[in-house]
Amino acid sequence: MNIGRLLVKINRICAWMLLIFMIIFFVSGYAWWNRAFLPLQQAIYMHTKLDLYLVFFFLAHVLISIRFTLARWRVGHGQTVNLLLIAIGILSFWFVLSIR
Repeated sequence: MNIGRLLVKINRICAWMLLIFMIIFFVSGYAWWNRAFLPLQQAIYMHTKLDLYLVFFFLAHVLISIRFTLARWRVGHGQTVNLLLIAIGILSFWFVLSIR
């Protein structure tokens, strides 16, 4: 299996995981605000602890999609773009961790 197909599969998995975590994030936020659906402590825990997974899958999905878009537009060299996107992803995730 070549890298392109593997990245497409990872991108699709990230998109589905992102959808699941967004639904959990919205439901837990609503439950935290209105004290409905979930106990308050569980809603707070889900809303504040699962955000790292949301950020991880968001970054993976977006960066893989940007790589495909840049390749389609024939922008940059393959390895340079890959390394730059990996660096952006690591720095972005580190920034989110440092804020937290």
